[in-house]
Amino acid sequence: SRKYTPFNRNTLRLTTQTHISLLCTTNWDGYQGRLQISKEELENVLSLKTSFTEAASILSISRPTLYKLLQDYNISESKFNVISDHELDQIVSQIKTEHPNVGEVIWCVRKSLRRVDSAGVLSRRRTAVARRVYSVPHPNFIWHIDGNHKLIRWKFVVHGAIDGYSRMLMFLQCSSNNRAETVKALFTAAVGQFGRPLHIRTDHGGENAQIWEDMRASRGESSVLMGSSVHNQRIERFNRDLNNNCSRIYAPIFYELESLGILDLENATDLFCLHYVFLPRINRTLKEFKAGYNNHSVSTEGNRTPIQLFACGTHVSHRHNPELSTAEVSIPSLSNSESRFCPCLKKKSLIKLLYYTSDFIDLSLKIQS
Repeated sequence: SRKYTPFNRNTLRLTTQTHISLLCTTNWDGYQGRLQISKEELENVLSLKTSFTEAASILSISRPTLYKLLQDYNISESKFNVISDHELDQIVSQIKTEHPNVGEVIWCVRKSLRRVDSAGVLSRRRTAVARRVYSVPHPNFIWHIDGNHKLIRWKFVVHGAIDGYSRMLMFLQCSSNNRAETVKALFTAAVGQFGRPLHIRTDHGGENAQIWEDMRASRGESSVLMGSSVHNQRIERFNRDLNNNCSRIYAPIFYELESLGILDLENATDLFCLHYVFLPRINRTLKEFKAGYNNHSVSTEGNRTPIQLFACGTHVSHRHNPELSTAEVSIPSLSNSESRFCPCLKKKSLIKLLYYTSDFIDLSLKIQS
């Protein structure tokens, strides 16, 4: 007893003419969205090293459209650089001098690292930590913020924040103080670059007071979560890697300066010289480590990197929170210096120690004279 709609030639003719008129009056230039995406925007998305399907999804275009854009802008479809094993081993050896505790996952060069540092690979496998399951719905839902005080003996404090969903480091910097103004400045700069989170989790430290006030003024009282450090899982787990790749690198140097009688912690001039010489070097190490950490593959997330997770999750973020503005759901923009691990050219730890010590002594003598 089905009813069939009779075929109407006049309706078909009218519909066809309407579609033709739309095609004639619209500037398609071969395919939709071709003229709306600049070369800089395309290169920024490709720098995330995602698949072409995910890159097309971020740009809201089809994959064939993405391939045509690559041809128009003369951009290679290859994601890798051609390099020999010998050249790769040399680069890895240089990086190992400055970051001896960084593993193969952060570098993504496992074969080379096994040739250069096979003993280190085995030692890191023996100290694997069992992790519990932790889940966050989307990027910028919550930032975990904490200060690392492993170098507090020499008045150095490292402040960091990590996104709970993507594990991307939002800021990581060493300072010579633990004031609330310092933490607020770092937080404000990160908000301007990546958008404001819906929540933050911190401990009860007074250095977080100003960001508590800022979040409560913009997101409400419930946006600030405070508690014991054992509940601040993301940043506390990251602190373990930070200690291995920063604190354990510089603390032996400072202890050696003390044992040689060069550094006196009670002397204000010595502390000033120590900060003047080493603070930029520590921050350079942190910048390199941050770049490597944000680009390492996460096995539990399909081997995608934190930057890829943050960029691809922005669509989910907007779907969960329609009230967020477009500016607050932004793709991170990476410079060339931040997208790779930059090796230090020092060859031996002893040479590095002597180099730093000579800088410290020269500056101290100039000030005292």
